[in-house]
Amino acid sequence: MLSRQHNFYQQFLQMADAILISFALWLAHGLRFYVLNKLIWFDSYSLEPEFANCYWMIAMALPLGPLVLEYVGIYQTQPGKTWLKSTGRIIWAVLLILLAIFTCVIIFHIRQATISRAALGLFFILATGLLSLRSALFLYWLKQRGSRVHLRQYILLCGSSQDRQRWKERFLSLPGKNFEIKAEFDLRHEGLVRFIETLHDEMIDIVVFSLDENIIPQVREALLACEAEGIEAWISADFIQTLFTHVQFDQFAGQPLLIYRTTPTISWELVAKRLLDILGSTLLLIVTLLPMLIIAILIRCTSPGPVIFSQNRSGLHGRSFRMYKFRSMVTNAEQARAELEDRNEMSGPVFKVKNDPRVTPLGRWLRRTSMDELPQFWNVLRGEMSLVGPRPLPLYETANFGDVSQRRRMSVRPGLTCLWQVRGRNQISDFKDWVRLDLEYIDRWSLWLDLVILVRTIPVVLFGWGAK
Repeated sequence: MLSRQHNFYQQFLQMADAILISFALWLAHGLRFYVLNKLIWFDSYSLEPEFANCYWMIAMALPLGPLVLEYVGIYQTQPGKTWLKSTGRIIWAVLLILLAIFTCVIIFHIRQATISRAALGLFFILATGLLSLRSALFLYWLKQRGSRVHLRQYILLCGSSQDRQRWKERFLSLPGKNFEIKAEFDLRHEGLVRFIETLHDEMIDIVVFSLDENIIPQVREALLACEAEGIEAWISADFIQTLFTHVQFDQFAGQPLLIYRTTPTISWELVAKRLLDILGSTLLLIVTLLPMLIIAILIRCTSPGPVIFSQNRSGLHGRSFRMYKFRSMVTNAEQARAELEDRNEMSGPVFKVKNDPRVTPLGRWLRRTSMDELPQFWNVLRGEMSLVGPRPLPLYETANFGDVSQRRRMSVRPGLTCLWQVRGRNQISDFKDWVRLDLEYIDRWSLWLDLVILVRTIPVVLFGWGAK
């Protein structure tokens, strides 16, 4: 399925699912307080005021529902996807929504006596049923749409025999029968006249060109023929092979472009990530203001030198920025580093030493509890860092990267925490493993992954797991 078509379907289904989830919450509370309370196993007195609880749940479920459904993969168009598999994912998604509701009850101290477990149980049944019905109807519609000949699109494949075979496999793997391969064509051996005749004889809707450097002139002529007749053309540039780059088509100043990008493109998820950074860093700066003041006083009283340690670090694409920390070492720590090079426990350009003699007694506690990192909330608020992202390294360390591919970890904004912190932290001694985790984060990035990492960071910080 084309990405634009898939995005359209996904947005439509997300709106429909948000409405269905909200309706299920409203109907579940309506059944509980206006129908089931009249039965003998419920109290006979009126409970209608508690019906209002469904409104804050609906306000939360409207944006959360589609996000959770996307997380469990309900919107993925996969070969062999069945209604039964979709139902299993829907059950898991509804359970996560219920978990979010109970989490809000605990965090905001909502009286549990006002929350009807029967209503939430009914919601689970209704939401699962409605979403499963929607999923089944959508899959049925896809199949029925493909079975209607007048809605089917006829395809002409142009390219080498190997390229045409790969495209046939791709079309056959799609759900439904929206496309039918009517003819195949090789521009190397057949001319433009025969190409145009094939368009007319087979009543082609879409021509798929497999482009390589040897037939660009022929493809150009064929494209002009498609343009003249209003026939849609797809161009596959498979001769440009990449390992993990996302390829997108765009234009700049009217010039068409193929864009090869390894990082997430601009989206509402990225906007939400930045909003999370701003709101989270602002809130945490306010909450930690008193602890930071106490730490500053303790540093001043226990060791000579400045309270804040600042250092030029490598930010997005290697841009230098000033990162701030509470000083946890003696003032001449940078000069004394050369004397400890032989004790470095980290392979590669990164320098880490167990029981570093440059660390002050208070600094050891600050590092073990990660309290020395609190001033970096200011870097996050300024946009130089993010709450989640690969840790920024000093300029002299990034300058000594042994493998140029390691610089890809700087293709996103650096952060306070990442997979490295929640999967081993200082227990990892090989810099290649560190980079592997950072690149895994970049390749798998989603707003949900950021939230998971933030949640998993809390016990790591509280219990000092992996800290030195």
